[in-house]
Amino acid sequence: MTSQQHAITPSGESGVDLALSRHRLALVAQAAEQLLAAVDPARMVDDLFELIQSELQLDVFFNYRFADDRLVLEAHGGLTDEQAAAGAELQLGQAVCGCAARNRERLHVTEVQGSDDPLVAFVKGIGLDAYACTPLVHGEKLIGTLGFGRKWASKFTEDELSFLHTLCHYVTLAKVRLQAEEELRAGIAARERLLSELNHRVRNALQLVVSMVRLETADEAEPGRAAALSRMGDRIEVIASAHRPLYASKDLSSVSIVDLLKGLGGDRPAESVRVVGTVTTRLPIEKAVALALLVDTALNHASQSEGGFSIEIASGGTGDIAEIAVKDANLPDNVFEQRLSRAFLRQVGATHSVSGGTLTIRFPARV
Repeated sequence: MTSQQHAITPSGESGVDLALSRHRLALVAQAAEQLLAAVDPARMVDDLFELIQSELQLDVFFNYRFADDRLVLEAHGGLTDEQAAAGAELQLGQAVCGCAARNRERLHVTEVQGSDDPLVAFVKGIGLDAYACTPLVHGEKLIGTLGFGRKWASKFTEDELSFLHTLCHYVTLAKVRLQAEEELRAGIAARERLLSELNHRVRNALQLVVSMVRLETADEAEPGRAAALSRMGDRIEVIASAHRPLYASKDLSSVSIVDLLKGLGGDRPAESVRVVGTVTTRLPIEKAVALALLVDTALNHASQSEGGFSIEIASGGTGDIAEIAVKDANLPDNVFEQRLSRAFLRQVGATHSVSGGTLTIRFPARV
């Protein structure tokens, strides 16, 4: 091969062009990886500019965010503080970026320093001779604009423009992702605030009902009715206590069974609530209430004996089953004979057995 000959690839590209294409493809891949991992919409464009600045010999970039019918400068590079302040906001149709946003069209302005067009007055004033701006659009939604400028050359090549537009597309996707994540976080926070308020209101309402039942019990002259009212008050108190662990947890939709059962002893002569091994089971509040009422029913039987009772909470041998053992010498075999107790067992998906003064409740640990 002579010095005048050039290596030709099967596609017709020279070896130099192919190497440049591969290099830029690698840059696109690296930029996409950075953008996919980004957590700050402004910082991610700073990092992108740092990645490609020397490759394209760029001097300036502007990243505008569209908000309240105007463009707000979110990130920039290569500007003085005064220049950034002068371009801090643009109306749609104002300057190059404003026109690109209004028309949702890519703009490439060339030979800026020789132009008297007022559209390019701002970029001309900061010394640029070529500027390419891309509107960041997702579907029908305008996200903002991203523009890059040079002072040393009067235009960008077609390959350079294609490279920049591809990167802008990835920036758009990254910004949409970050916006969606922010909206999701805000929605979750709002839901948790609402759930917390509802839980507080439910507990306060239940406490009011308990007080009313207690007053009715005190005024009731018939012993049988008074006893029934007193038991009803106890059960409502259990429902209220099941909500209490929610206030000490970041998870407002479920309750730790350990915290749940440690709050059920009340003024009964409980020896202890003992946790065997590691128990991390949590239940949705409605299942936690049903479980609390089941254990309370057992404790109500146990409190009638002289020996007291104890509760053990353990894993049932696999991660899928949890066990609660209520131990009392006088627990009857038919502790859950009432229809209401059987309904609570079904709600929790639990089974039970009584043997040797120990009531064992087994239920799914993963709901």
